[in-house]
Amino acid sequence: MNPLQAHLISLLHELAHGPDLGAEYGHFSEPGAGLLPALEGIGAAQASAPVAPGHPPLAAFVAHLAQLLSFAADQLNGAAEFPDFAAPWQIRELDEAGWRALRQELTSAFVGMQAAMQRRELEQEELNVAQSTLTHAACHAGAIRFGVQNILAGA
Repeated sequence: MNPLQAHLISLLHELAHGPDLGAEYGHFSEPGAGLLPALEGIGAAQASAPVAPGHPPLAAFVAHLAQLLSFAADQLNGAAEFPDFAAPWQIRELDEAGWRALRQELTSAFVGMQAAMQRRELEQEELNVAQSTLTHAACHAGAIRFGVQNILAGA
């Protein structure tokens, strides 16, 4: 596996889970700063509330990120069908079961993306897809983490 591909896989792991256990810091975050652990402390009502007046709820951002990662993994696996990119932004209210399912969907999307990136050495265009996806995902993960921090500060 080429060094860029290995680095992208490391960044994907850090985005999902935070830096490796025992690490003092990661490439861009501190231990415990992974997106999946951050979402564990948020309930369905909190995830369903708009992040700001007139904006989608946290759950919509999570659904968009899951969709983005799944689509990219499908691209890397050669089986991509364009999803309805507007659908995640229509989420307005989830119950606890729906919120758990959405978090599991995000977890599965991270796992699928990692598997697609580890399956074989990626060609240049596939590395571009992976790098673009991680950049896009990091942007939304930052927005989600900001929303989580605001929710927890107001709790």
